[in-house]
Amino acid sequence: MSRKRMGASGAETRPAAQRVTQIRLWRMSNILHMPLHPRQNRAMTTLDEIGTAVRVRRVEMGLTQQALAKLSGLSRSTVNAVERQSIGNLSVAKAQGLLEAIGLSLGVIADASRPSAQSKIPSSRSALARAATTASVSYAPALTAAQLEAALMSGEADERIWPHLRALLDEAQVSLLARVVDELSVEKGLERAYVWSQMRNLARALLCFRGIWQ
Repeated sequence: MSRKRMGASGAETRPAAQRVTQIRLWRMSNILHMPLHPRQNRAMTTLDEIGTAVRVRRVEMGLTQQALAKLSGLSRSTVNAVERQSIGNLSVAKAQGLLEAIGLSLGVIADASRPSAQSKIPSSRSALARAATTASVSYAPALTAAQLEAALMSGEADERIWPHLRALLDEAQVSLLARVVDELSVEKGLERAYVWSQMRNLARALLCFRGIWQ
């Protein structure tokens, strides 16, 4: 089979008004919990957590602050201020735009004393399997999870799966790509930055147009 080189990375009950409000950041398969109590400085606690999560993910993805600013529709100075945790205020819309650009999500839970039942239910399919299915919507035969894993591990791919990879890298939700990165990091012991770089190398070799690969 012809292969070509594609590139060289029991809680106290409280009145509703007194319940803890909690902001959650979905970071790949992990949830970062930020309990915010009344009378605490909610904004700064939340912005500090957002800043840390954004900086870590941006660096892992190999993006500059300027590139992230372009992807999120914010200025580079705003991205820098968020990461440095020196920004005084950030609207929910801007926070969501910034996080979604790099595959993170922001959610609010009214009662943080009880963990969500949904958050305890593991996915029945691996991220690689879901990504392979996403890549195969318009193509046959379908891309397999094993083929996708091999391509991301080696930076090489058979020509017959190039269309699948191009569709995945250009069209899949960034949050799904991030879960694939997380899965390979955990199961194969790879640095997340390395897996992101492999995705970028493949994307560039396949002439993908998505901004995160530029």
